[in-house]
Amino acid sequence: MASEDGRTDIPVGPYLFTIIDRTSMHKGGIISRNFKIGGDYSDCVNVSIQYDDHSHPISGKIQTIVYDEECSKEVPLERGEGSITMIKTLLRHIHKMIPEIASFSFDDMSAVECGTDDEKRQSRHRKRGSHARPVSLYYLSIAFNGCTWYEKHFRATYKDKSSHRAYRSRVEHFLYTEPLPPFQDFLRIANPPAELYSELEALYEQATHYAAFFSAIPKERRCVHARTWLVPFMKKGLEGVFSNEGWVIDVLDMTPLSLQGLQKARGGRGACKTRKRGGYSYPGRRVHHTLIGDDVGGDM
Repeated sequence: MASEDGRTDIPVGPYLFTIIDRTSMHKGGIISRNFKIGGDYSDCVNVSIQYDDHSHPISGKIQTIVYDEECSKEVPLERGEGSITMIKTLLRHIHKMIPEIASFSFDDMSAVECGTDDEKRQSRHRKRGSHARPVSLYYLSIAFNGCTWYEKHFRATYKDKSSHRAYRSRVEHFLYTEPLPPFQDFLRIANPPAELYSELEALYEQATHYAAFFSAIPKERRCVHARTWLVPFMKKGLEGVFSNEGWVIDVLDMTPLSLQGLQKARGGRGACKTRKRGGYSYPGRRVHHTLIGDDVGGDM
């Protein structure tokens, strides 16, 4: 088996990315093709393209994504908007090179770092993509945004559309229309630590639905709640309709790549962040994301 590599430099706003295209061949036929994008650190997003016995491309899969400032040359890559730009740049480049491939499957393994300052200091020399204390980003993003990070920025959906409709219906009901039970019943369901009861009760009594309750949690306190009860509570609330596996991004349906957004604060509205009820949003503090176990970088 032989491999052929090609390199393409692509400037996007302040960033300069290098895309490496490796084609694996055997007896004149294409077996697979691999694309990766980065900067001084070259392997920041990795996508594989599978071919059939006739060298026709049949599927694309996002294998890994990792955030690092060195994913861009010359200018450090910004967390959040920079990562979004990098991912969209690669997916659009692949579709341009291989028009038959417009969708890319992936499993959402995203996580945010909720380690204490002391835990972060003790883990200062962690390898790329690792965390001092990771918790599932997708559950927290649904709680505070009504959708996952990949839904918000890439209009990602389940491969199975009926499953996606069932999931979205459950999110809408659970967050916005389901009546809140009495606070004591909530405590039995969510099982938060007793030391949080007073803090939670003050917020709970002012809320009309779970979205408003979650959004009332101060940003600086959200990691405390995530680590102790919120992630298991969201997992239980979405049981049977949500899975982090079997997602797909359609490059033709992605939200536009806004160069203006590279220079501004994160104010853009994603496909699923359409509600104004309760003024909810995910916290603005920068944290880490992960996909397939690697660090994406972003905002929480």
